[in-house]
Amino acid sequence: MPHILSVATAAPPHRIDQATIRREFSRLCAGIPHVERLMPVFDRSGVEARRLIHQPEWYLQERSWDDRNREYQDRALELAERAARDSLNQAGVTADQIDHIYFVSTTGLATPSLDALIAGRLGMRSTVRRSPLFGLGCAAGAGALSRAADVLTARPGDRALVVSVEICSLVFSKEAKTPTDLIGVALFGDGAAAAVLAGDATGAPGVRVVATETWMCPDAKHLMGWNFTSDGMRLVLARDIPEVVRDRIAPVVSEFVARHGTTVNALDHHVLHPGGPRVMSTYRSSLNLPDEALDIARSCMREYGNLSSAAVLFMLSDLMSSGRPKPGDRGLMLALGPGFGAEMLVLTW
Repeated sequence: MPHILSVATAAPPHRIDQATIRREFSRLCAGIPHVERLMPVFDRSGVEARRLIHQPEWYLQERSWDDRNREYQDRALELAERAARDSLNQAGVTADQIDHIYFVSTTGLATPSLDALIAGRLGMRSTVRRSPLFGLGCAAGAGALSRAADVLTARPGDRALVVSVEICSLVFSKEAKTPTDLIGVALFGDGAAAAVLAGDATGAPGVRVVATETWMCPDAKHLMGWNFTSDGMRLVLARDIPEVVRDRIAPVVSEFVARHGTTVNALDHHVLHPGGPRVMSTYRSSLNLPDEALDIARSCMREYGNLSSAAVLFMLSDLMSSGRPKPGDRGLMLALGPGFGAEMLVLTW
């Protein structure tokens, strides 16, 4: 059973409160009735602030998709490298001791993928095995931990670095004026996180990955994703996601945890990708959770917004550094993403 040795995060410098973002978007969409009537979404989002790579006025200037994607490549690399260096330092592992690097992002495009650039800047070996993952969306942070754990179970003497970076704000375009675009503006933020994992044979202590599972709902591909347009990526987010979580995802999660001798509400810690307020409410009711089980998700949403793939790593970093977990505690990590799928991990301290 592999261990998570460390998790580190990196947030951009600009902390923008929700009221400011609402005001600027309202100005942009003035006179568009179907958007104006939905502006209360900002107040119900559970988000108080976001960390963005630029101040709001930068996004309101005319910028092509080419310009925004080039900015993604530069800023994402900076944030990802910062998180990766901090996670290596926390773990007491040098870059040349890493055997595998898993890189996840869904808010920009780069070839070579950014993991190749990170590996060179950190000084990793030329033989490091790279696994860039695109398209898992919000599920990718948990998914990358699972993929790394799978490999380290088979190769217990190896170490892996997982890196997630999302610059959600750069998806925004001045042409984004649909109700779904509004929800994206109200929810998503920027950030990067990285985790170091090690196999059993290394003898390194950490949070043990007891089990992992992926589940995909084959008839729900329409629920979440991107439409790729000449103006960039446009959010796809269906209204019935909470119902699918209740009816399809919750039973799968309960069965997964039951196979490891417990129930979801008996676990000590819950790292649940926040999504949005309706999804969090559905987690609570469908998984029979006490209200405090969602504290860490609410805290992440309040301060950072929805960080897509990086959210669960931000939450795990907060939990690991809080001093709350005790030896023997067990936890669940759950994240949902396009496909429509779920990535699940059972963890033990």
